[in-house]
Amino acid sequence: MGDADLESALLALDVAIQTEKDGREFYKRAAKNTTDPGGKVLFTSLADDELEHLGLLESQREALARDGRWQPGLATDRRDRPALVEGAPLFARAALAENVNAYTSDLSALRMAFLIEKDAVAFYTKAAAKTEDPAGKEVYERLVEMEKEHQRILEEEYNALGREFWGTMGFEPF
Repeated sequence: MGDADLESALLALDVAIQTEKDGREFYKRAAKNTTDPGGKVLFTSLADDELEHLGLLESQREALARDGRWQPGLATDRRDRPALVEGAPLFARAALAENVNAYTSDLSALRMAFLIEKDAVAFYTKAAAKTEDPAGKEVYERLVEMEKEHQRILEEEYNALGREFWGTMGFEPF
């Protein structure tokens, strides 16, 4: 890897590392601010995932800075944690009618989180396309997969909670 390519890769990793740190802080705040137990589980799980991504990126950055090359195999490391169940509602729908204002904040947090993940998918997709090294490409492609899964979970939860919110407010656009 040439010096210019190495500097470019290190810079991209620096941006990615800061993005993951910011995302983790956002999810920690969202977990702290929601009063919904399912929302706390969701946001805490996403904060934990961001920590995992951060560890992956920092390991790759250290290896790249030290050895001048990407480290194969670090892209698939995963901690053993319970996964969120696909399709299972996380926020308590029945409680929405009791506290509409709290759920307005949760809806906003879900929307912001979705946009954060959407930006991460775009960033990692672009980084993968620009990275010629197969191990580096693998790192970014794995991150794209993980962020897309976050995006799916957040969109699903936002849409479901949104429909409940609309029904509670007496406004159903469809």
